Amino acid sequence: MKQLALSLLTPLFLSGALFFFPGCQGTTTDFGPTGALSGKVTYKGEPVKEGLVQFNNPEKGFGGQAVIDEDGTYTVTNSSGGLVTGTYQVSVVPPTIEKSFGPDTPPSEVLKEMPNIPQKYHYPKSSGLTVEIKEGENTFDIEMQ
Repeated sequence: MKQLALSLLTPLFLSGALFFFPGCQGTTTDFGPTGALSGKVTYKGEPVKEGLVQFNNPEKGFGGQAVIDEDGTYTVTNSSGGLVTGTYQVSVVPPTIEKSFGPDTPPSEVLKEMPNIPQKYHYPKSSGLTVEIKEGENTFDIEMQ
């Protein structure tokens, strides 16, 4: 249950971080230089058609996320267009859906079951994925097995 709660709260935290720690493509903010990021998410060579890619920089306390499009591509966007430079842990999370747990309880938000996003990728520490953001354009393709 604790992992489910963390999975549900992580997107909220990281989306909030986008607004508190915005970056500009190839510029310098109060938090340092920034870079744009895009890529493609696949599972066994096939595009993942929905979900979120999340980025967490525990050293600096920055984060961001991107929605996965139907063709498997993503682009980190925020009010300024990028992430502060540095090393980010990466996770890939299924979208949330409403699920009913019985007639006496209100529906709850849960992660959609998606076999093409294995659970190890749901968490930054277990995914094994990291990306280094540099000034300017950055590309990071994610191939899950």
